[in-house]
Amino acid sequence: MNRRQFIKQTLNAAAILGFYPVLSYAALEKFVPKGKGIQRHVTGCMWCQNGCSMIIHIKNKKAVFVTGNPDDPLTKGKICVKPLGSIDLLNSPHRLAYPLKRINGRGNKAAFVRLSWEDALDEIAEKLKHIKENFGGESLGIWASGRSAADSRYLNKGFAKLFGTPNYEKTGPFCNYAGKPAGVSVVGTRNTPWTYSDDDFFAADIYIMLGSNMAATRPVVFSRIKERCKKRECKLIVIDPRHSESCKMADLWLPIRPGTDMALGLSMIHFILKNQLVDLDFVRNYTVGYDQFRSEILSRNYDLDWGAKVTDLPKEKIVNLAKIYAGTKKVIMMGNTGVSHHTNAVQTHRVFYFLAAITGHFGEKSMGYSCLNNGGISIGSVKIPGEMIPKTRPELSKNPVGWFESLDNPSYPYKLRALISTGSPLTQWPDQEKIRSYITKLDLSVYNGLTLNINCYYFDYILPAATWVESGGVSPVSDDSRFVWTPRLIKPPGEARPDRWWWIELGKRMGFGDIFRDEFKDPVVLQDHVGFKKGFTVDRFLAKKDNSLRAPINVKEGKVYERDTLFLDKKFPTKSGKIELWTEEMELKFNRYGLTAIPEFYMDTDISCGTEKIILYNRKELILSPFQKNKTFTHKVSFFTAAAEKKEKFPFCLLTGRPSSAIMGHTSHWIKRLNDISPVQFCLIHPEAAENIGVKHGDRAKVSSPYGETVAEINITRRIRKDTVFIPYSYGEKSPFTQWKSVNFLTSMADRCPVSGQIPFKGVSVAIKKIM
Repeated sequence: MNRRQFIKQTLNAAAILGFYPVLSYAALEKFVPKGKGIQRHVTGCMWCQNGCSMIIHIKNKKAVFVTGNPDDPLTKGKICVKPLGSIDLLNSPHRLAYPLKRINGRGNKAAFVRLSWEDALDEIAEKLKHIKENFGGESLGIWASGRSAADSRYLNKGFAKLFGTPNYEKTGPFCNYAGKPAGVSVVGTRNTPWTYSDDDFFAADIYIMLGSNMAATRPVVFSRIKERCKKRECKLIVIDPRHSESCKMADLWLPIRPGTDMALGLSMIHFILKNQLVDLDFVRNYTVGYDQFRSEILSRNYDLDWGAKVTDLPKEKIVNLAKIYAGTKKVIMMGNTGVSHHTNAVQTHRVFYFLAAITGHFGEKSMGYSCLNNGGISIGSVKIPGEMIPKTRPELSKNPVGWFESLDNPSYPYKLRALISTGSPLTQWPDQEKIRSYITKLDLSVYNGLTLNINCYYFDYILPAATWVESGGVSPVSDDSRFVWTPRLIKPPGEARPDRWWWIELGKRMGFGDIFRDEFKDPVVLQDHVGFKKGFTVDRFLAKKDNSLRAPINVKEGKVYERDTLFLDKKFPTKSGKIELWTEEMELKFNRYGLTAIPEFYMDTDISCGTEKIILYNRKELILSPFQKNKTFTHKVSFFTAAAEKKEKFPFCLLTGRPSSAIMGHTSHWIKRLNDISPVQFCLIHPEAAENIGVKHGDRAKVSSPYGETVAEINITRRIRKDTVFIPYSYGEKSPFTQWKSVNFLTSMADRCPVSGQIPFKGVSVAIKKIM
């Protein structure tokens, strides 16, 4: 059996089982190409927050195969199937190879003309200069998504500062940014207390996944939990409206009602307070504000009856979970997008930080709460003299979709006029009808990507990107701030260029040549420049067999000491030096938003049953957001109870997420090997719900919401709540293999978490009708 046959057979078997494999080094090593001229290099992975180190094999200046790295202590030589797709992407005929300019309309009417890099960047620079001169630098927005390499973010963030715009964001507001203000407000940091190491994360007795499907999002890490579960070394509890891939190994699945995780946490805290399950020694020594916290929680009557009613979980299940958690020390509880993709995102994360604190689940290895995929510790930045950075007014919104609101809402002091995007707003952003309409109103739009996808049909200029080993640089950071160095090994197709190349060229055209120097086009030179102060130079990455460093590092007498478990000294980087359950200063901060420091339960507007509190946004008045250092606009909110009219017209709650562990974002569907694993935009629905609306397995159905509609193929399963449906988010209209209208035609940009700007991707109500 050759390697192609092995991979095909493995994926076919996985498709039958519905669980995609993590491949060991031993399984893949036998298929490594042999013979003269094969080069072997350690590299990072281009895809997710596992932070995997791998070995890539090059022949005749082409990437031919990839395996895990047996010298990586995290992965133990394992990889998931996505890196196999990375090899295909490098050699794909579907890659963008030249700069393009869109002409003759947008959408299906669009046509393209090829430009030279010189002409494309000259035209873009000229338009940017015009916009800056006439409307100010603040009129530009830059969205640096997860597709763009870390070193390009050093430069595009520097570009934003020099141009004079505060409107610069990365992936966070569409992913898990809510975890940052939540963590900072309670324990002083956004980062996971644990590290993914044998004596820490992989030594816990219980894992609680709260809206987290680690089997799909971190398959290599999850494979090690799976092994431990099989050996009965640990237990796994999953709290999710859907029986996700992670549930297949779970000892307990709690199918919570969508958007009510905060209610679960509050009722568990209430039970723990009432039944003397608090770790009082820990609370007295290492927290502040406990008396105020206890008094407010108990006075609000967040008891078991209330919690069971709101979450739709049996009281005994909540009691059992509370007792297990309070009675077991080595418990790691992790939140993810199931928590963050709601309007109550920050307050929900804070509730679970509080739950961990009052039960003493901080300060030792193998414990704690954190939100995953929440950004890493900074390892450096481009040095810019302060006198070169113009003063600006506040950012229009923490979430880039809010930048567009300035085009309609006269309350904003200025308008967005231009957008440069290195990601895919036309598959990943909500409210697609509105977003596409807004893009047509801009004076300039620039898209930098890998393929001729749907974004190209709306943006003005399309710049072809290099990726992974074509570009070199630091790979995506893991949850515990582990960075892996990726060397530049092969050339990209045609005239595609690394992001840093064209940012430097554009920067020079804007007069930033003193900062954006040609030498920085070399990934090693750039990394050594930005990483020198904090010790993250390339030679230190390469000194390890897995090319990794976990931030922050401390260098003493030439020896590198990497980040360990946080809080082992019981010191917390808050103003008080302790975990802050409540302070007067924090109360004033949250009051600015119309919220309280000790969270009050509320729901997403669309999925409220009509008896719960929701939030009303004052869109006529902007406030400065305290958790963004008063440098970003947001809206103050007030509480009220909404009618249940939408629920009757749109009876299902929509969940979105990845279709499988093989898919991460729209680019996956431009890789045949990966797209073939998940080619269909499906709609998971419970059999009783399907019968009630007259749809059968395999039917195509129109799915509609108050904001738009799409089409999905019905997939009937008992592994989801009866009032909930699940449609994955990664599909787009222009993929060469399968074309689907994005699920984000159904989601809304209007209501966002007032603190973090997070979108309620999992808080929209929908209706389903069979297509006849």
